Amino acid sequence: MSINYHAFQNRGYLFSTHEVLSQQWRSAFAGYDPSRISGILQLKTDEEHLYLTYFQRLYRLRLRDGFLEKQAEGNWTEELYFNEAMSIYHLLHYTKDKPFTSGVWVPNSALEGAGVHNRNMPDPLLEPFAAKFSGKAALLDEACKRLGGTRLTKGDVSWQFYAFPQVQLQLIFWDADEDFPAQVQVLFDRNVTDYIHFETTGCLISDLLELLEKQAEV
Repeated sequence: MSINYHAFQNRGYLFSTHEVLSQQWRSAFAGYDPSRISGILQLKTDEEHLYLTYFQRLYRLRLRDGFLEKQAEGNWTEELYFNEAMSIYHLLHYTKDKPFTSGVWVPNSALEGAGVHNRNMPDPLLEPFAAKFSGKAALLDEACKRLGGTRLTKGDVSWQFYAFPQVQLQLIFWDADEDFPAQVQVLFDRNVTDYIHFETTGCLISDLLELLEKQAEV
């Protein structure tokens, strides 16, 4: 099974539809003291909320009851999707006291703890995305630019993105040629699990690819 399978399964589902899981996480953060995590991650707080960004969009944790909200069209809403909600809760839960970035980039299948997954299985997120942009490298490149990435010099198209200020992803795309179909790879810092669970990376990949598809309107 691909490490990205569960993120793929939950794509498009609101967090609230997972009633038991959503209640567990909200309860875990009800009455939350943000002092430790705000110091480590340099997050803003006030008496009622902890604020953070996810793919450059503003979110906040409501401290009294543990609910997450995101800013949409100038208003706050509790309607978060499963992958974005789990990414944020996991960041707040799993970040170590002294997280360390290695500077070594690897696919999430190579992260510590991910070895139980079958790396030879088709990836439910990456392979359809690569096929969708086959022959459309310029379109993907423009979508990456509009999403606010930083251009790299790998493959045919490559960009670096911030899921969180401390958690970055590198997307590398090779277009199809006469011998091989289009391929895409997403890399993380080898020590990303200083911030999130290794399975959380699937949530980040899913959200990044969806955002790029929306930018490209494909």
